[in-house]
Amino acid sequence: MKFMFFKILKFAETHKDGFTVELENLSPVTEGIAVAYAETQNCHDDDGLRKCLEHAWNHGRVIGGWLDYESGVFYYDSVKIFPDDELEKAIEFGRQNGQLAIFWLTKQQEIRL
Repeated sequence: MKFMFFKILKFAETHKDGFTVELENLSPVTEGIAVAYAETQNCHDDDGLRKCLEHAWNHGRVIGGWLDYESGVFYYDSVKIFPDDELEKAIEFGRQNGQLAIFWLTKQQEIRL
């Protein structure tokens, strides 16, 4: 897991606008609807990244990151990916996990909840 920690840190440096990747090979997830788990809410430092990595490894092996330009803080999330045709399920999961928004990767569109 230590190796993966440094790989994600390096990846985040070059993808400040945001990313969603599969942990096993760091390949970008470009389709579907990404919804963060409540358990990894507000993960934004080294300890937060470690928490996200552990959670993601046990829950679908997908992690995302994004920079909050207002605060300058980079956040990490363990995310669940829903197929494009399961928007309602993704919205419900997002609400159950206290999310303000979900991200439709296929359309590159934020959906506010």
